[in-house]
Amino acid sequence: MSTTLAGRMSLPRATRVLFLAAVIAASLLSPSAVGAQSRDEVDRTEGVRDDALSRLIASNDAVDSALEEFHAVHAELEDLIWRTATLEERIREREGETSQMRETARTLVLEAYMSGSGDLFAVAFEAGSIQDVITTQDLIDRATRFEVSSLDTLEATRREMERLKGDLQTDQVRVAELQSQAESLVERMDELQRDAAVAFEEADDAAKAALRKYNEEKRRQEALELARRQGAAAGVSNSVTPGFVCPAPGSRFINDWGFPRSGGRKHKGTDMMAPRGTKVLAVGDGTVRLKTNSLGGIVAFLKADHGVTYYYAHLDGYASGLSTGDRVSSGQLIGYVGDSGNALGGATHLHFEVHPGGGAAVNPYPTLSAAC
Repeated sequence: MSTTLAGRMSLPRATRVLFLAAVIAASLLSPSAVGAQSRDEVDRTEGVRDDALSRLIASNDAVDSALEEFHAVHAELEDLIWRTATLEERIREREGETSQMRETARTLVLEAYMSGSGDLFAVAFEAGSIQDVITTQDLIDRATRFEVSSLDTLEATRREMERLKGDLQTDQVRVAELQSQAESLVERMDELQRDAAVAFEEADDAAKAALRKYNEEKRRQEALELARRQGAAAGVSNSVTPGFVCPAPGSRFINDWGFPRSGGRKHKGTDMMAPRGTKVLAVGDGTVRLKTNSLGGIVAFLKADHGVTYYYAHLDGYASGLSTGDRVSSGQLIGYVGDSGNALGGATHLHFEVHPGGGAAVNPYPTLSAAC
């Protein structure tokens, strides 16, 4: 032990108390370097916390923004796919009509020849094609006598068919562009979701709590906006769906009610984006009915005991052993997220609908937002 330290320890108790008091007073009157360093550390900690929260908010908003962009692309893509299918059908119809009309023209020329109408046969023989024959005024005049008056519509039908083919080619090019864009957006959403998950894991409890408050405020503002709407778009109150459980925990979704769909339809549900195989749960106690259809693919209906029917679509499959008529409990596994039906090849998701009393659909978003 040093002499100085031994000397301090040998000081009378009163002297030691006065010495300590002097040190404390000095530290209060003249902040030491240690005190300043502590404040700097606090400032840095607060700054890190703000940065973490900013990163959390930015990553979550980026996912939502990409999701909105995907929905816009998906809406246009679905409408174009429907349009191209319709155009192909119309073209097939026009081709059939044109083929029939041309056969009628050939029969007309042959009958004219057999009946001794040499001048008409000469016109046909000298024409460059059967199309030239049927557009000559001479043949059109004679067509009436042979009761084939529909021949005068052949040229118009042919022109319409060519226009339809042009429209189809344009739409097919756009479909390819949108499909590529949708695939890129799906990859981007996956990457953004991974970034958001990493940011959340790395954030401290205070930043996570702040993010929850931020999201709660967003939902509150959305609820206020929805409350200003009327009818099905406003959804239903929580009292209509008591004990509601999130059907696809961990999924991402926005309020896409009413977005345009093929054939002039409107979106009557919420698309909950999630990886293939994500668990899909019963939102309440009730009875299930399992079906398949061209739009929804593998689907399930849940008729809940509280009187609301819920519709699940685009499933990848059902829970093992589940059958139509089975009773399920709230939170029980029903199936898995997929892309069946007209979602095939697109982003995997659960299409979810709410039908109070088993009637018309209402906007599920307010209900999902409160539960998920």
